[in-house]
Amino acid sequence: MYEDKTNLDVDFLRKVGPVLRNMGFANEREALKEQALLLILSKINRYRAECSYYEKKYGMTFASFAAMVQENDGEVFEYEDDLLDWRFATETLEDLMRQKKEIEDA
Repeated sequence: MYEDKTNLDVDFLRKVGPVLRNMGFANEREALKEQALLLILSKINRYRAECSYYEKKYGMTFASFAAMVQENDGEVFEYEDDLLDWRFATETLEDLMRQKKEIEDA
């Protein structure tokens, strides 16, 4: 997808360019960058809210909760399930934050 730089044909750009400029974008690159950031920010908010939910539910950070679950040796299945969900949300949030920074710096 990224190697094919000709997927935006001249006719399309001629039609879209004026619309984007009327919306305040200097060029197509700026519009694409902003839209990508908006999509990432939306996902960041989703996973941030999920992490916050678990922090409030258990009254501790993910690292503390993970240590607690490990000490309990999987005795409470709800904890195990929440640990997996919380870990996924935490790791996804970290990845999205890296992607956001890469796009902002691009």
